[in-house]
Amino acid sequence: MDSVISNIITQAKPFIKEQERDIPLIEKAYDFCKSHLSDAELENILSQAEIAISLIGLGAKALMSIFLKPCHEKGAITNAEISSAYGEKVLGIIVGLEKVEKINTTRSKLQSENFIKLILSQADDVRVVLILLSSKLNDLRNIKNLSDDEQKNLAEELESLYAPLAHRLGLYQIKTEMEEMSMKYLHNDIYKTIAKQLAEKKAARDKYIESFIQPLKELLESKGIPPFEIKGRPKSIHSIWNKLQKGKVTFDHIYDLFAIRIIIDSQPEFEKRDCWNVYSIISDLYRPNPNRLRDWISSPKSSGYESLHTTVLGPENRWVEVQIRTKRMDEVAEKGQAAHWIYKDGESASNSIHWLSSIREMLESKDESLENDNNSRMELYTSEVFIFTPQGDLRKLPADATLLDFAYEIHSNIGNTCTGGKVNGKIVTINHILKNGDSVEVFTSKNQSPKQDWLSFVKTSKARTHIKKYLKDLQYKTANIGKETLSRKFAQINIKFSDENIRKVTKHFGFKEPFDLYMAVMANKVDTSQIKSVFEEKTEDKKPLSINADEFKEKFNRRIAKDSENLLIIDNINDNLDYKLAKCCNPIKGDDIFGFVSAGGGIKIHRLNCPNALNMMGQYPYRIIKAQWSRAEANVDFVTGIRITGSDEISIINNITELLAKDTLVKLRGIKLDSKDGNFEGMLTLSIKDIVHLDKILEKIRSIKGVFSAERFDVRN
Repeated sequence: MDSVISNIITQAKPFIKEQERDIPLIEKAYDFCKSHLSDAELENILSQAEIAISLIGLGAKALMSIFLKPCHEKGAITNAEISSAYGEKVLGIIVGLEKVEKINTTRSKLQSENFIKLILSQADDVRVVLILLSSKLNDLRNIKNLSDDEQKNLAEELESLYAPLAHRLGLYQIKTEMEEMSMKYLHNDIYKTIAKQLAEKKAARDKYIESFIQPLKELLESKGIPPFEIKGRPKSIHSIWNKLQKGKVTFDHIYDLFAIRIIIDSQPEFEKRDCWNVYSIISDLYRPNPNRLRDWISSPKSSGYESLHTTVLGPENRWVEVQIRTKRMDEVAEKGQAAHWIYKDGESASNSIHWLSSIREMLESKDESLENDNNSRMELYTSEVFIFTPQGDLRKLPADATLLDFAYEIHSNIGNTCTGGKVNGKIVTINHILKNGDSVEVFTSKNQSPKQDWLSFVKTSKARTHIKKYLKDLQYKTANIGKETLSRKFAQINIKFSDENIRKVTKHFGFKEPFDLYMAVMANKVDTSQIKSVFEEKTEDKKPLSINADEFKEKFNRRIAKDSENLLIIDNINDNLDYKLAKCCNPIKGDDIFGFVSAGGGIKIHRLNCPNALNMMGQYPYRIIKAQWSRAEANVDFVTGIRITGSDEISIINNITELLAKDTLVKLRGIKLDSKDGNFEGMLTLSIKDIVHLDKILEKIRSIKGVFSAERFDVRN
């Protein structure tokens, strides 16, 4: 076996011990890669593979993918050949890598969060993201081979995109290296200044660390703590720079330029106990700051990070940060969750490995290692897609968003005039559903405008809101034209165009609001020639409530004489017969009445002296039918009104209400009083039994001292 691949497999053994059957496939992939790549290309791929193993802990399928991907890009091996020889998972990783590497990240500095989400959403397999990070770190380590512009672009990508991504995945060693190198190339002056100051203070710092560690080491050994190591190391330059920026302090005022780390070689079942024992010993030697205690052992970070942090007052009254952790915890802190696999020993493969930091909700790693084929898929951002503008800007949209949603995301005017567009260079319609990473160009036309059916396929509230607003504005414009049309019609028939008259016409044609009437006029759904008849019919409403109905009675008698056998007996308004008491005159049992067959087929019962009676007889004599009250006792209350005028005296209202209260057959449903110049006018709404009952009430009210008049009036419901 080639010594190079032998060394790689040896390093990878802790991570592929459960997949050792794949070792021949790793060797095969390496041999294929070696035969199709130049020496320089092969050296680059091997460097990437070494990073993937040593810093991330990737296993067999990841190694095969790293070796085969450049060959696949060259066309040396097909999808079918990879799938057949190495499996669908390897093919999926390779395809995923090629997909994410095509993402244009040149503008990631402006929208790093969205670019991170896009990368994660494009990768079906966790290993795609991890291999991508190993590739970027490998590029970083070879950055000197790039041009100045290429160096700057890579450093910006690392600083804004890949270092934060590594941090979220708990890969702190990779994150730190990326931050340090990107700072060196992007902020070289600051980097050199901090590095120089650290170097100048190195001797004093080393001396202080030794004075801090030595008594602590002796005390720990005397207490029988398991084998341990104490290290003191300076903070990273990037970390110090962040403190300078956030804390707004000078370099000399940053007291925690270094941290002391105590690493215990502890058995798994005693890890927590040993860490807290060490904390107890330290706090006996150096006074701790209780406000700076961080317990990530009892409650590990979602990335899997476990450690006990405290800040104590050391020699010379200087605050020193101390990190207490076990060997296993230190491996996880340095290399991320991949370090867990070293300690699983094959028996704890079902242990949950929450190896994702603040992207816990974006990525899901289930109950087995990433090398388990059934659990390496990332169900990421299923509710979002990330789309590129032609300029390379990134826009976030909900899943299944359309090209039209994207147009409205850019600007409302672009959405309103959108006619279609290009997605990845292909012409599509406005309802084309977008996918992650699509590059979209929108076509517009000044002749285009929103349509009602657009609402059936857009997904964003922004698009929906603008479409509805446009359509509503268009309706108002149309309604205003309808209003002008109706105004001209009113002028032609010499009817005043007033709110009251518009309400009458609106009600006549069966609309709820004048707006609906105006829209119907524009849609030719209203016969404007009928408007004059509306007012001719309603003119009768202006007649007195008690009219001389002799003419109507004569016509009525002549009409019913022709059909004398058709008689409607009104015995109980709550039975199943299809008739109702007309609200325009509110007939009471005992009133002379007639029936009027409405257009809908129901029958309305009117009084003979109804204000609308003559009009109905004149226009619709064939709808008039004879009706009379049943002689049987009616178990029904009738609504009527009484208008009272009188002298505005305190006792007179009391007398009226007392009179009504004594009558057990009366129900007072409403009362309204108006006083003016020492007199009053009252409107009473009552429920009574019949006309005889009403006459008795009127007679009693008229007999009250101070009452000028008491007359029946029709209550309009």
